[in-house]
Amino acid sequence: MEGQKRQVLALVGSYRKGGNTDLIIEQALAGARDCGAETEKFFVDDLRFTSCQGCYECRPAGVCKLEDDVRLIRDKIEAADGIIIGTPIYGNYMTGQLKMLLDRLMGVLTRRVFDPREKKFQTFSRLVPKQRNVLLVFTAGAPHPECAEDAEKLLRRMMEKHTNGGFIEALVATSVTSQGAIAMSVAELLELARRSGIPIGEEQARQAWERNQRVLARAFELGRKL
Repeated sequence: MEGQKRQVLALVGSYRKGGNTDLIIEQALAGARDCGAETEKFFVDDLRFTSCQGCYECRPAGVCKLEDDVRLIRDKIEAADGIIIGTPIYGNYMTGQLKMLLDRLMGVLTRRVFDPREKKFQTFSRLVPKQRNVLLVFTAGAPHPECAEDAEKLLRRMMEKHTNGGFIEALVATSVTSQGAIAMSVAELLELARRSGIPIGEEQARQAWERNQRVLARAFELGRKL
């Protein structure tokens, strides 16, 4: 609706408030607010919900029999114009609590219909159709972005049904091995390395700082596009 502010929702799959995932998401939200959007952020670990019971009661009408915060998040996703989902990478995958939330959301966000011509099930969104942009944020202590590939693959496949022409972008921050490292100064990174027993020089610390600054700047830029 003309004149209505865009709504941007963030789901943080990290346990740590003020951690690297949270800090990057905050930059994206700042970018969204800079363009006039209203933003809202939920830490998955703070939500009250339990794991999927595998009862399939959500299949017919998209309503889960469990009455908890998953209903709230489902409605927030439907109302959102921009959605940010972020998680640290543990063991080459997303955090357990984020995966548990996604398991609960799949049946209430999408419906499966058997296509007799194709002889297979097709999946469709249950949400009110409108364009939604999605930003996926991953953080890892590992130096290789490939560690986020499996988590990104699932999230893309899950969210693409609801974008209706909107974009899905992914941002991966690597080699962030300590809480808040993404926003540390060169001096702080040097001190962190010293305390961790890692022999790095000022030039290496500066390169790490520059890499982290590029991630934060990109998050802000993508947030503006949400």
